[in-house]
Amino acid sequence: MRKSVGRLLLAVVCLLCMSGCAGKDVKEPEGEFIIGVVTKSRNSEYWMSVNAGMEKAAKEMNVKTVILSPDTETDKKIQKKMIRDLLKMKVDALAVSPIDSNDNRDYYLQAQELGIPVYSYDTPIADVEVPYIGIDNEKVGYELAGALAEKMGYKGNIAIIAGSREQTSHEERIAGFEKYMEQEPDIHIEVEKSGYSNLRVSEQEMEEIRSNYPDLDGIMTTSAVTALGLAEATKGSGIYIASVDDQEDAIRAVEEGRITVLGAQSGYDIGYETVKYIVNDKKGVKQDREKILDTQILTRENVEDYQNLKK
Repeated sequence: MRKSVGRLLLAVVCLLCMSGCAGKDVKEPEGEFIIGVVTKSRNSEYWMSVNAGMEKAAKEMNVKTVILSPDTETDKKIQKKMIRDLLKMKVDALAVSPIDSNDNRDYYLQAQELGIPVYSYDTPIADVEVPYIGIDNEKVGYELAGALAEKMGYKGNIAIIAGSREQTSHEERIAGFEKYMEQEPDIHIEVEKSGYSNLRVSEQEMEEIRSNYPDLDGIMTTSAVTALGLAEATKGSGIYIASVDDQEDAIRAVEEGRITVLGAQSGYDIGYETVKYIVNDKKGVKQDREKILDTQILTRENVEDYQNLKK
């Protein structure tokens, strides 16, 4: 009875959620253990990579995933609706990458009542304690700052263009970046803007920034999608760009020198390890509360070696 109701609700979810499901139609789940997944977006290469990792792990571990994705990382209300829809299905576990890290208590309490464990991945949940699978964002921000400072000759002016400060992943990357820069007396953070979660900075906005801060030597941004837009908008300016995310278009930008420094956060690995962590939890395997994945700082000098290791 439970599975029949769940399947009916899933059909309703896929009809009502205009934002779609993981970039393709969700098939009716079969099997004993179903992991409900909500991502932050479906319109970037990074999130497609996350989904691919989850699907690969689910196939290997004989479980099912139902992946729902809002159109963009600003669709907070739609993401919350998708979470509620998965809870109505009574999935066996729920994995969320929150659009707002501090607004999760409502569905967490509902999940507790239903006996559904909640996990965060890619971006930590801050207002309730749940396991987290992803990178150490503050550490990556710190390491990016060091690499960018070296490229700049340890002097100059920097802008920070970040994703939503409501997401702890972006907040922690900024914190790590600023922590390192405190020890560089000849590098100055001139301006900080936020709200660009997987969004490109428009040409007009970049022109305004450069007009107001004409002496910029470097830009740190917290997502590759934003960095790619900045690379285009600042082409030929000599401005160094640092960012995060292991996705093919960003890797190519490093190879071509359009992005100077990249923290290689593998979406595929995060997706795979999230499903693996949840399955191990179900089996009673003892695990740390956080599963921290490795990242590598890429530049034009080492990106080819990194690509060869992935083959």
